Amino acid sequence: MEQLDEWLAAIGRPTFGDDGCRDRAIAAMRAAGVDAVFPLLVGRLVSVDAQVRCDAITGMLFLDAPQAIPAVTGMLADPDPVVRWHASGCLHDFGDARAVPALVRVMRSDPDPQVRGTAAYALGGIGNPAAIPDLLAVLGADNEHDIHGHSPSSCAATALDDILGAHEARTHAGSGLYRMAEWPDPGRRRHLAEELFRRWSDASAEPGVAPDTDR
Repeated sequence: MEQLDEWLAAIGRPTFGDDGCRDRAIAAMRAAGVDAVFPLLVGRLVSVDAQVRCDAITGMLFLDAPQAIPAVTGMLADPDPVVRWHASGCLHDFGDARAVPALVRVMRSDPDPQVRGTAAYALGGIGNPAAIPDLLAVLGADNEHDIHGHSPSSCAATALDDILGAHEARTHAGSGLYRMAEWPDPGRRRHLAEELFRRWSDASAEPGVAPDTDR
């Protein structure tokens, strides 16, 4: 499909100052048909070019995120850390609970601290309390800093606040990032997270009862 490269280039453009090019590209890609375009993107996941693999991940998620999740979580095992980082970041915006086990594995074991931190960040974006025990394990324990000065531990703190809905514990640091403010009681975050996980686990164990993921 000749237009695919043009669509992916438009989708990958920065969003600030957007003239609608991205939205038009997404609409055109969807109009061409998920059944026709999706297999082409899957084929690009095995490209020798890491950027092509990243572009395919983005394209798949914009095209049909629910269908793309299994393939994108598979890319969390890509040999290139840039691809693993990109897939983790995309799952923050498009992910669902199916991605949690793979993201937890990356957060706990990836050799790159930026990838580990981004996986933690993605778990916060998904917001599923199932990730709470692993986020608590990373909190305060993985303090290796990436090139931007962030650590998996600090990203786990942000993720826990996202899951808890404790936005008041963050202060804006510019460029869409947030810096954690000190909690009056350092143990309160852990206590609230453990309590939420307990309630979520209890609800999950009851047949026909939907887990509480709001607080």
